Amino acid sequence: MTISLPESIADITLQQSIQLDKLNAKRDTLDDMSFIKRFLVIFTGMKYRDISNVNVDDFNMMFAQVTKALETESPFQDRFELDGVEYGFVPNLDEITIGEYIDLSNYGNSLETMNKVMAVLFRPVIKTDVFGSYEIAAYDGTKDRAEVMKQAPMNIVSGMLVFFCSLSKELRSHILKSTLAMEEQKSKA
Repeated sequence: MTISLPESIADITLQQSIQLDKLNAKRDTLDDMSFIKRFLVIFTGMKYRDISNVNVDDFNMMFAQVTKALETESPFQDRFELDGVEYGFVPNLDEITIGEYIDLSNYGNSLETMNKVMAVLFRPVIKTDVFGSYEIAAYDGTKDRAEVMKQAPMNIVSGMLVFFCSLSKELRSHILKSTLAMEEQKSKA
């Protein structure tokens, strides 16, 4: 039997991460062996009962390999390909539509709804110029792409989340500097 194991987070899908999140929620109700077997079912595609037939060394190696893949760091990438379609990140967040904004606000940042967030922020690239700039399809809701985005590689999802965390930290820093400057001006006046 040949089993394909993820070598990095790029080999793990959003759907698998959602399944892992659900498994982690049940962690306290499972013994270690049951947890690891269910963990391996998610990432190997094997049946639960078949994992019991894997020898100890392979079992430990499989668990270690998947765990290592999950810990891979991911830089932000503004484009990726999925099922032969190139998707691009919204080129200018300052110009998102009210529909995009409302949907992003409603979906939040739960892993359970991350496929819908991805469907808002990454849409098919419809035009690319010689300088590498691109245009994406107009926003028409998430109905058609939300299921597709469950197969998005986690390096793309993780990179996007890191991008927003970095942006949030940068904004907080600018707000703090601005507030301190205003306080300093008030004290001089």
